[in-house]
Amino acid sequence: MTSPEGNEKELHQQAEASGNAQVTQVAGDYAEHIHRYVRGWENLRGVHISDAEMDLVEHAFVDSPGPNGSGQAKDGADRLTRAYGRSPVLVVCAEAGAGRRTSALRVLRDAGVPRKRILWLLLDWDRPRTEQIPFTEGHGFVLDLTGYRTLAEDFYTGLTDYQKEAEAHSAFLIILADPSAWRPGTLTAVPALPVVRPPAPQVAEAHLQYLAPGRAHWLNSAPLDTLLAAGASAAEAARLARLIAQAKDDGKMAVKEEFSDWKDHLQHWFDEHSADKDLRERALLVAAALLEKVPADVVLDAADRLFSEVGGKLPPGGALAGLDLEQRLNAIDARQVDDEGLSLEAEQHGMPAAVLKYVWQQRPQLRPVLLEWASQISAPDGIAAGYLRRIADCLVQLSLLPGGSTVRSVASDWIGTGRSTHQQLAIEILETMALHPVTGVAVRKQLYDWAHQKTTSPEMIKAVGKICAGQLGQKYPRVALTRLRLLAARGDDVSLKAATDAMRILATDPGQHLLVLSEIVGWAESTDSTVRSAGARTFLALADTSEALLLPSGTGAGDGLSSTLAGELCIRGWQVLLQESATAEAAHIRLAAWLDSPELPDEEILPLATAVLRGCAGQVGPAALLVGSSSSSDLGRSRRRRLLDEILTDHTASPTEDWPPAHPAGETSSAPA
Repeated sequence: MTSPEGNEKELHQQAEASGNAQVTQVAGDYAEHIHRYVRGWENLRGVHISDAEMDLVEHAFVDSPGPNGSGQAKDGADRLTRAYGRSPVLVVCAEAGAGRRTSALRVLRDAGVPRKRILWLLLDWDRPRTEQIPFTEGHGFVLDLTGYRTLAEDFYTGLTDYQKEAEAHSAFLIILADPSAWRPGTLTAVPALPVVRPPAPQVAEAHLQYLAPGRAHWLNSAPLDTLLAAGASAAEAARLARLIAQAKDDGKMAVKEEFSDWKDHLQHWFDEHSADKDLRERALLVAAALLEKVPADVVLDAADRLFSEVGGKLPPGGALAGLDLEQRLNAIDARQVDDEGLSLEAEQHGMPAAVLKYVWQQRPQLRPVLLEWASQISAPDGIAAGYLRRIADCLVQLSLLPGGSTVRSVASDWIGTGRSTHQQLAIEILETMALHPVTGVAVRKQLYDWAHQKTTSPEMIKAVGKICAGQLGQKYPRVALTRLRLLAARGDDVSLKAATDAMRILATDPGQHLLVLSEIVGWAESTDSTVRSAGARTFLALADTSEALLLPSGTGAGDGLSSTLAGELCIRGWQVLLQESATAEAAHIRLAAWLDSPELPDEEILPLATAVLRGCAGQVGPAALLVGSSSSSDLGRSRRRRLLDEILTDHTASPTEDWPPAHPAGETSSAPA
């Protein structure tokens, strides 16, 4: 979470000090500490709302009348701030298209929350938990639960405690919920604000009055005056206003066409290009739509591949055959941009997405062909391999259309086949869907099921690991780590490797390292034997001297609290491994390699080994480790002598006085569990 003033650390520590925060007093023997650590990162992270959106919220909001005669947003803000009977939590209940998001933002602004202190919460969890909702001083948070069909009882009851904390910290929370899903009964007293869909024409006019006041009359002029149906959503109205504001001076017809996804235009075009000789131009149109702004040679090759997929026979002569490029571009209303790129967008805004949507809806028999073609051209050796993300984004948009479930099911099947030509695009599609606001909740649940089910194929196990290591792990790290824990707990080598490879990638990010390390150690210390085994095996797999991921110097954390916490976690992890009979021998071998490694600095490895081994040097394993072997390096022997001298030194200091440094008596520290 980033502070509005740019002080990320300050805001993060405030969040850590609230909610389920606990502290630990550092004193005495380290092994006897009762660790009750703050887990500040359990709090959902928030992202700021763009200035452009907040400008519309402040200057173009249409507030439908509420039950008391004032606006609905005004009524909501009053419930947050009035002197008596106020609640710092409010639920905005409304159907899709009613403007839930905008209403929530306006309520917070009307309640006096500065725009830079309004944060949209990212759902980095597997089920809603009030313990993870932050209540940072003076901030307003928006929590979108419209993707959940039901909510557990403990979420409703947990809101009571959250209300008290939010009130104490002058924080506000707006929950967005579908009326059919929000059923608290008597479990919570959080007030609900029903939001009625505002009239679409009013929304469009309000937006235009702010964006382009000189064009507000376009809404009542042909051919735009009939576009907004009586039941049009606020989002549709806002989109129409945006198109009008961005249009050319003579662009009314273009606005009409784009607003309707160019349906009439495309129907006319396909009617005109229905002869056999036009089939190559149809293929070129689809290829240009999928590969917008991609170099001409790639688009032309992709178009020929699609043409062949539907049974077309390319003329003899190869690139010398047929019409010149300029003539073919004129046929599909495209032109070259940025030197070599082909663009439909440059001539007709919104055309690429409209073409793909039109073909998907009007030619359902072509859907499997399109998916297979997209997979082939984006394969590692495919002609459009460098544009995988663009292709995946387009296919995810198709997945939102009727019949779009085919995209997800086909992607899943591709992974199961083990064919590299399909797998790369399939993984990219599922990763994109896991991050999408519409499909995200369901796909993240599917990833959980795949990681958990015993029947999941090795290919799918590997895919889940890759998805968790990618953008999913960056945006939803706790969601990703939960699935990686399930993989590690499966017990087989394929699953463990998929999990550790992914966590190795996540841990190399300085911003993620502490979270990854804390999760692994938490698993290793679990009372659940399966989870404990998964944590120990994972920690051991990542304890590679060539990477040093388990040392503060490998975290990028630098000095201060983060470095201290990483050191404490590293010590705890090694101690668990040495105490577990299943991992003790391997842990001794790996720790011995650390002592022999010139890649690990003395100032880190020696204090860490001292803290880990103190108190157990007389045991067989640690004793052998300290003595070394004929294969020990000269550096390792020198370190062992120093380590033994340190351990045998008669003192009563806590291990934390060596490294990481202890806090002076009376101070407390925050650390991950």
